[in-house]
Amino acid sequence: MRRKSLLETLGIDASTVNLAEWPIVDTDLLDEIDRDKYERRKLAVEMYLQDSANVTEISNVTKIEKMEITRFVKRCLRVDKYGQILGFRGLNPNLHLISYERRVLPNDNTSNYSGAFELLLKKHTDLRDLIHDKILGTDKKGLKITYSVKYLHRKMIDKCIELKITPNQYPRNTVDEGRRSLERYVKDLKDRHFGNEHINGETAAMIARSVGTGVQNYANNFRPYGRVMFDGHKIDLILTIRYTDPDGNWVTKTLKRIWLLVILDVATKAVLGHLLCVKSEYSQMDVLQCIQNAINPHIPMTFTIKGLRYPEAGAFPSSCIPEAKWAVWREFWMDNAKANLAINVKDKLTKTVGCFINAGPVASPLRRGFIERFFGILEENGYHLMPSTTGSDPKDPKRKNAEKKALETEISIEHLEELTEVMLAQYNNEPHGGNSSLAPLKAMRNKILKGFLPRILPENRRQELGLLIVSRTCTIQGNLKKGRRAYINFEGAQYRNAILSQSTGLIGKKITIYINIMDIRSVRAFLPNGNELGSLRVSGKWVMSPHSLETRRTINKLLRSEKRKFFLERDDYVQALHEHLASSGKKGDLNRLAHEQRYQNTQNQTLQEAQLIENEEEENYQDMEQDSSTEITTTVNVTISNEDLPDDDWLSLFKPISFKGVK
Repeated sequence: MRRKSLLETLGIDASTVNLAEWPIVDTDLLDEIDRDKYERRKLAVEMYLQDSANVTEISNVTKIEKMEITRFVKRCLRVDKYGQILGFRGLNPNLHLISYERRVLPNDNTSNYSGAFELLLKKHTDLRDLIHDKILGTDKKGLKITYSVKYLHRKMIDKCIELKITPNQYPRNTVDEGRRSLERYVKDLKDRHFGNEHINGETAAMIARSVGTGVQNYANNFRPYGRVMFDGHKIDLILTIRYTDPDGNWVTKTLKRIWLLVILDVATKAVLGHLLCVKSEYSQMDVLQCIQNAINPHIPMTFTIKGLRYPEAGAFPSSCIPEAKWAVWREFWMDNAKANLAINVKDKLTKTVGCFINAGPVASPLRRGFIERFFGILEENGYHLMPSTTGSDPKDPKRKNAEKKALETEISIEHLEELTEVMLAQYNNEPHGGNSSLAPLKAMRNKILKGFLPRILPENRRQELGLLIVSRTCTIQGNLKKGRRAYINFEGAQYRNAILSQSTGLIGKKITIYINIMDIRSVRAFLPNGNELGSLRVSGKWVMSPHSLETRRTINKLLRSEKRKFFLERDDYVQALHEHLASSGKKGDLNRLAHEQRYQNTQNQTLQEAQLIENEEEENYQDMEQDSSTEITTTVNVTISNEDLPDDDWLSLFKPISFKGVK
């Protein structure tokens, strides 16, 4: 009853009092007298809370006064500044729980100033706010200035005069006018707010925010594909682009540094997929492409650079581990980049892939420290060995004459794609310290053999994986009185087909369209009842060349600028964009031109492959027709770039990418 009554008075639930889990004191560090005091106090508290004896009996056994027993129990039930119960630590004879608190400010006749400065700030909150604003950077004026104690002390005395604190009152009645007390207070204030970027800088503040406390701050995961990390990294390398200017001349120029997007498996440290983005900044379309590359079974690349080849044990999990084909993850960790947080990206991850998204706190790369270290070692053992590297920082001697070397070697995005493919495949086969010196692919195979199977996308959903397919709701336009047939507007262009043009009754109705953001010349339309309306084709100057949603938006932006006349005079908006970018000469525009050239090459290759398959099927059909007298001959024209490859001597500089010892 005594125990229950005391706990109720203190507002503590009796079920939460577990003496076995209370923090204790290492008695070996106490002298004999303090050790004896602690042991007797501990025994008294245990007997009291366990109700094994009354207070008189406890006092007789432990030689502790009755009133002291209750006081010691209350000390144990207090919490420390971290919110943890003191437990048996509250019985340590050397522990002082209540700090000295002064009640009256000192006068001229005293030599004891203990607690005087704290009492001064407590009585004069304006003075305390002045110190906090200057030290913590919370000044209402928004001035992010680091103030010295000397300057702050002068401001403090001015404030004391303003508050009518006379020379015979504290702190003005002391020899140093409270300067040493101010120094101690400022030091303690900075220690308590060490995570404030105004005190120790942005880097220290970022680390303090990123690491935090508790196991929830560490990315521990055991199952393959349980958690993956995504990030983009600007490669320390300058590339070149060759193009024809408006005058018909072949020109070679350097580009801005480009992006490498990577998805890594946390459990095995394996690279699941990647993408090289030539643009100055990567977009949501690039993020979706990288995600799709990580899920779709990897297709081997045909290398044009001599000496490059895949490791014999395999390149990526989806290409050499059967259980990893079409595997999808449970958690997707990324940063707060604008492209990552796009609605299309989040919708595809949650609805199509079916995973949780962890964007993490802003400006906290240490939450993804593993992938940051990965990029660092990839640079050191890979890209920094190339002639046109910019090095790791502005003072790195490797970056000397980087642009000149880039123009001499003419390393293009195609060359870099092949080198990156091999480096990442090699990384997946090199020992990694985070896997107990097992290679990422080996670690993944071992975990899968032990029964840790990843989640596989069902076969009936693989055709629906369309990460690059987005839906929109459009209203059918038209005006019968003006003779305008039914059509829809999408991104500044009209779409229609034969059925829609004749369906005048649909004008004003809403339909759903599905867009492949990689080629928006046509969309797939569905009526409100779910019936398919068919493929709607774009009209006008947009129909000539393949173009992505991103390209359409870029052109529309230029059509609203002073370049409008230039584009309207051309028959093909996409080709007009190429001319505009080529004539600009700006590095950012050249990066965009390189991206558009790369896109057109990919689209042409896809079209040629599709045409080849169609022709083969037609030939097979003709062979089956015994009575056919018509022989079909198919000619496929494939354009192969005749650019000279760079000197291969520098390729010998590459060494295996070793992650051994890295955790």
